Amino acid sequence: HYYITNNLRMEDSDQATVRWDEYAARWLRARLGYILLIIYMLGLCFAIPLSVNELVKRHAEKHVVVWFVAGVFVYMTIPITTAGVVQHLKNFSQPPQQLRLIRILMMVPVYSFFSYLGMILHKQTIYLDAMRECYESYVIYNFMMFLVTYMYEHYNVEQLLNYKAAQPQLFPFQRLPPWPKGKSFVIWSKRGVFVYVVSKPITTIIMLIAELAGHSGKNEFSIGSIWMWTLIIDNIAQMWALYCLVIFYQALKHELAGIEPLPKFLCVKAVVFFSFWQGLFLDCLVFLSIITDSKNEGGYTAEETAETVQNLLICMEMFGFSIAHHIVFSYKHYVSEIEIPPPQFLTSLSHLFDFRDVRTDIRTQLGVSAQTIRNNHRSRHTERSPLLSSEHVELNTFKNYNQDSNENI
Repeated sequence: HYYITNNLRMEDSDQATVRWDEYAARWLRARLGYILLIIYMLGLCFAIPLSVNELVKRHAEKHVVVWFVAGVFVYMTIPITTAGVVQHLKNFSQPPQQLRLIRILMMVPVYSFFSYLGMILHKQTIYLDAMRECYESYVIYNFMMFLVTYMYEHYNVEQLLNYKAAQPQLFPFQRLPPWPKGKSFVIWSKRGVFVYVVSKPITTIIMLIAELAGHSGKNEFSIGSIWMWTLIIDNIAQMWALYCLVIFYQALKHELAGIEPLPKFLCVKAVVFFSFWQGLFLDCLVFLSIITDSKNEGGYTAEETAETVQNLLICMEMFGFSIAHHIVFSYKHYVSEIEIPPPQFLTSLSHLFDFRDVRTDIRTQLGVSAQTIRNNHRSRHTERSPLLSSEHVELNTFKNYNQDSNENI
């Protein structure tokens, strides 16, 4: 009896130790990312002042100090975004939705990285800015497709839109007819975003060629300036894409409430808004000669100074946006409550570089647009010859009548 009692006590203590170890391991695994992030941030808080002090002691040039400050913000930004992307890949329960979210999350490190390179390689900043701006249109497209994917996974969207009242136009287009219902509503909304996705790379390439040829007219607000016309086209296409996003949200905001699209939209819009308008503001300062060329030999021109300031501001702002994106585009909504084996991390990572969905969407939109053009052409042709069309209708009716009569006989 004594032997059995001691063995039972030892087994209970061993089981309690195992349960405690499992709990501690689970607790540490759940909070390991936050612990490492805190250690990382504390290390930066000590390292940055010491490094700045060393730069001042050694009388470093101003642009080197600016590079260092921007680099600090980049190194603080990338781990936050990386943590969010990794958590999505570890909980890859809904790939069609999460794939879009990961591409949106990558907007912050892409902006930070290319802006930092643009500061160091300021002679090649035109190429880096082109890649950064093209990714901006790609993000807006992915956000639209994220909303569409969610709706089609949970609702019969076309039938739902047919039951709803027609979506009226928003300011300043209230006097225009409302948007169509059903499938046409989705097509129009997606097409408005695709206009920006297609036009942005085209205007970027045109501006790149004009800049290399020396005829871009950058920072010149004149009719002959290619820079001004590409700026106007980009601005109109961007505002129309965002308008279509708002229309889509207004029509289906009750159904989209489960994914909280409004804060997500504001995060994306804020990045686009700050990067565009502060760049335009700096270009105006160059045009007004408030930002001038450096007097030092081999120094920066006014345009290069404005681009450096723009890149520095983007690097600093992306740190704040990385925190906002990490909270708003959280992975917690996709943590599965059912105990199923999670997908392999490398398998989930491979989906990140699979762009077949983009190719399919482009083909679909081009096919729909081509079909719409053909239908419009046929309708115009019919309107131009009403007599001919009426004769065809009467002839077909007569044939059908004779056929029905013969069948009855």
